[in-house]
Formats: sequence, structure tokens, C-alpha cells
Amino acid sequence: MFDFENTIKILVACAIAAGMLLGAGFGIKALFFRRVPRSLDDEHLAEVEERLLRTEAKVNELEERLDFAERMLAEVRARAQLPGS
Repeated sequence: MFDFENTIKILVACAIAAGMLLGAGFGIKALFFRRVPRSLDDEHLAEVEERLLRTEAKVNELEERLDFAERMLAEVRARAQLPGS
């Protein structure tokens, strides 16, 4: 038999979920697609470039650490598979 009350509950839950997703979409859009000032003065541009260089250095350091950790993990796994270990 058709249960009208449960159907309405499901529709309301779907509408709330859709509203939350829509709100999250607008929030993400606001965060990632902010307007950039049309004219960047040399000082501001130099600051942005410096931040970019620091960020790149941090990413490179993290990549090196990750590579090291992966090598260590592979070494430990290889030792554990050796006979007589």
C-alpha cells in the first residue's frame, strides 16, 4: 500500500540534502573563485611570488619525506618476507 507520510519524509530529506549540496557548491565557489584585484602593484606581486616559492619548497620537502617513508616501508616489508626472519 502507498504510504504517503513516508513518501513526504523522503521528499523532504532529499530537498534538504539538495539544499545542503547547493549551499556547499556556492561556498566552494566563493572560496576558490574569489575575484583577484585587477591591478597588482609590484610589492604585492613580489609577496605573492615569495609565498609561491615558499610553498613550492615545502611541497618539494614533503615529496622527499614521502619518498623516504615509502622506501623505508618497502624495505621493512621486504625484510619481513625474507625466509628465516
